[in-house]
Amino acid sequence: MITYETETMIEASPREVWKHLADFERHDDWSRHFKLRGRPEAGTAGRVELVLFGRSAVAPVRIEKVEEARELRWRGGPKGLVTGNHYFIMEGRDGGHKTHVRHGETFSGLIAPLVWALLKGQLRPAYAGFNQDLKQRVEGG
Repeated sequence: MITYETETMIEASPREVWKHLADFERHDDWSRHFKLRGRPEAGTAGRVELVLFGRSAVAPVRIEKVEEARELRWRGGPKGLVTGNHYFIMEGRDGGHKTHVRHGETFSGLIAPLVWALLKGQLRPAYAGFNQDLKQRVEGG
């Protein structure tokens, strides 16, 4: 397994961060790095829209966990070959006025090391960029 994780601190409550993160239909309004589509309900199908190697790409995913203002997870990829388990974990800080966000993905499967070697240059800026987009959206109102 290979895990890549980023972190950011947002000057707002976890509930306020969640309001924007879980509103998949409005990701177009603020995210320049990737967009989640579907419904924020565990067990439902969705998709992630992103740019890889300069081209638009769509990856089907299954929403795995939805815990309001605390955690969002989805999983995608051909099982056994390479599966990505993408997550956001939010923790209130400073009496609930700030939110520490852990955003990452764990890759597993037969070809996970190869896929990570190919994608890490693309995914690292996308994850950090999404964090910054989310921070600006929440803090900017």
